[in-house]
Amino acid sequence: MKYPVVCVGRDSSIRKTIQEIERSPFDAAFVVDEAGSYLGGVAIMDLRRLLISGVQEMEAVGGYPLKHEFGLTEENLRNRAEAGRLVSDMELYGVHFVPLLAPGGKVKDVLSIEDLGRMHGLETNNAAAAKPAGRVLVVGGAGYLGCVLAEKLLGRGFRVRVLDSFIYGRRAIDSVAGNGNLEIVEGDLRNIHTCVQSLEDTDAVVLLAAIVGDPASKIRPTETIETNVLAAQALASACKLHHIHRFLYASTCSVYGVGAEELDERAALYPVSLYARTKIESEKIILGMGDDYFSPTILRMGTLYGYSPRMRFDLVVNTMSMKSFTEGEIQVFGGKQWRPLLGVEDAADVYIRCIEADLADVGNQVFNVGSDAQNYQIDEVARIIGRALGDIPIARDGSNLDARDYRVNFNKLTEVLQFKPGQRIDASARQIFDKLKSGVIRNPAQKIYYNHYFDSAEE
Repeated sequence: MKYPVVCVGRDSSIRKTIQEIERSPFDAAFVVDEAGSYLGGVAIMDLRRLLISGVQEMEAVGGYPLKHEFGLTEENLRNRAEAGRLVSDMELYGVHFVPLLAPGGKVKDVLSIEDLGRMHGLETNNAAAAKPAGRVLVVGGAGYLGCVLAEKLLGRGFRVRVLDSFIYGRRAIDSVAGNGNLEIVEGDLRNIHTCVQSLEDTDAVVLLAAIVGDPASKIRPTETIETNVLAAQALASACKLHHIHRFLYASTCSVYGVGAEELDERAALYPVSLYARTKIESEKIILGMGDDYFSPTILRMGTLYGYSPRMRFDLVVNTMSMKSFTEGEIQVFGGKQWRPLLGVEDAADVYIRCIEADLADVGNQVFNVGSDAQNYQIDEVARIIGRALGDIPIARDGSNLDARDYRVNFNKLTEVLQFKPGQRIDASARQIFDKLKSGVIRNPAQKIYYNHYFDSAEE
């Protein structure tokens, strides 16, 4: 079939039907009787609403009214008037696909509303004709990683809802603001009403919003606990109650704190900051909610780097690149401590791979996100950036107030998602330097480029 829309028996449970639809590229399924004859179509959002209203998930999908009973025979298909009426009805009810039925009512093929319009020279509503894609809620979607992820999701055809408090303004999403598949919700993660409303018609949730980094969490410990633990728990609970099974949580490799060996996902955790402790606590809470139905994915990211429309200069590669431009020198404190680094574009790609992957492969799992090749000592990072930018001198200070020192193993991510990094430190440093030189970033000293000046941020 051109469009392999899922077919389920009318005795199939609501729970199983939701799972079958989620594994398909579509947002609905066709329901058939015991003989395989078509009865009608059902949308995943309608099934979720049934469950929220109190219907039991093991009840049969055929026990409740179907969204529509639209179907076509070969004879109907040749009749322009019949096809025109069907197109109008499909547009009215937001139905994208219709089955072509063989004698006896079995599904022979599937046609889209666009196919029908093209066959008979009929005008169709573009929104209705478009292939439906899942809606992803990105909480913190205007932040450093969030704006990059939102643009990439839109580029792959997803519908994206951004929930953000916009403490850094809206410029980071200006380039996609006119996209018809983008919806913007202004609000705080800590507001339960706002979060629950944002889950309407949502297929997957990515939680990026947090108070990020050791300095920010030290300055605002109360807000850190509220945002990074309590609000994260509330959002995950709401997703589970709304039967949204794909939940991606942005954690950090900082949970490892200190380690002499390469640390994989099973390694002991030694947090050295409130920020890392709150991330560990949220990981435990969210994973504890998981089952074969609600299947969260925890992504422990390396230290991010690279240019983003919502730029940050409180990250090691970005700081060194900026200092090379503004001061003509790179300052290194300590230098022997290890860090796993991760390009912001690469990080966004990993989130998309997790959203598109079979939930059985990534659900109820923890992944270190990065690459073995980008485990670096800070002094080596400075040398790479210095060479890339024209032999920038390095000033070294043996003191180091940051206790973190760890190398991370990324084999699991490579094996499950076949991830290979596309970004490199030297190229990213040159790009940031050029953005500063050209005036795209005019004043890197502005508070907007540093998370610890604000109440809420994003990984």
